[in-house]
Amino acid sequence: MGCMIHSKKTKSSFSLRGNKTKQGFLLIYLLIWNCAGGAYQDMAIEDPARLISLEDSLSRSDLSESTIGSLALAHKTLGEKAMVAGKYETARDHFSKTLNLSPKDTMATFNHFLVQGHILYKSGKKDNLWDAIQVYHRAATIIEGSGEPHYHIARAYHKIGDKDFDLIIESYDRALGLELKPELRELASRARSEAADRDNRLKDFWK
Repeated sequence: MGCMIHSKKTKSSFSLRGNKTKQGFLLIYLLIWNCAGGAYQDMAIEDPARLISLEDSLSRSDLSESTIGSLALAHKTLGEKAMVAGKYETARDHFSKTLNLSPKDTMATFNHFLVQGHILYKSGKKDNLWDAIQVYHRAATIIEGSGEPHYHIARAYHKIGDKDFDLIIESYDRALGLELKPELRELASRARSEAADRDNRLKDFWK
């Protein structure tokens, strides 16, 4: 994690005269600057919470591109952890900060839409469920190969009313036709079968 500046190089740099002396100081500055950038990158991976705790003090100075990238990574990592733990408001805040630092981060954008949808879904209110479906659709346009947004769309349709089987089953089919984590694929497959069974029973009832 650290970065060493060999004393031999440092002493030789200070021994130069004129332009060579200036070049030596510049070399030392660049070495120190690179060390700090590397340390922040390591911290973003190994201890992101610690790096975030330093964010206010770091922000008082001109941030290098490397430091900005490290802070963005730290927020994204913490956002993903909060997302897995079901702490969607916390996750949303971290992804928002990631996007403030790195607006073109595709995965942060995707997850930001997902957690917004999850927050709306959790409320259980019908209007919020329709809004959640719209937000999940926006997530689906960010990473078109992911089936996760469609899985959540199906769940939202089901929560609005479990009689609209066409929309529910169609959404599960889209999810299953795209990339899904194994645990989500199993859940989607099971939920799709249950929805199809209910649909068939209802149709048989009205025959």
